[in-house]
Amino acid sequence: MKGAGGGTGRPEPRVGIFWLVGKRLITDSTPLTKAEPYGTALGHTTSHIDHWTGLQHAGAVPAEVEYEEPPRGRVVFDGREQRFYLMADRCILGRRDVVAEIMEAMHLPDDTVLATDDHYRCFHCLASRNPFNRE
Repeated sequence: MKGAGGGTGRPEPRVGIFWLVGKRLITDSTPLTKAEPYGTALGHTTSHIDHWTGLQHAGAVPAEVEYEEPPRGRVVFDGREQRFYLMADRCILGRRDVVAEIMEAMHLPDDTVLATDDHYRCFHCLASRNPFNRE
C-alpha cells in the first residue's frame, strides 16, 4: 500500500478529521492500517459530530459552537487510486501554513490531493455565497 510508511523510518500516514478554530488546528486521526473502509476509500473511525461533542464535554471547544461552524475537513485514502485526499473548507485550503500543519500532523505524502467538498463549508463561506446576504 502506497504511503504506509512500513520499513522507511517514516511515521505511518493517517486519515482523519480536523477543524480550524480561530488559530488552533484540532485533529483526530487513525493510522492508515487501522482505517475503516468506506466504498473504495479508507477513512477515520470517528465522525465530526461525535468528536466535536466529546470536545465540548471536555471543555476543549465552546459549548455554544456547533461542529459545522468552524472551517473543517477530512483526510481519506482512495484505495483504487492509492492516493490521499485532503478535503477541506476553502478557508483552510487558502492557508498554506494550515495545510502544511495538517500534512505534517497526519504524515501525508507530498502527492496528497487537496480538494474542496460541499460537506466542508464553514458558516462564513456559506454566508458569502448566499444571494440573500446583503452585507
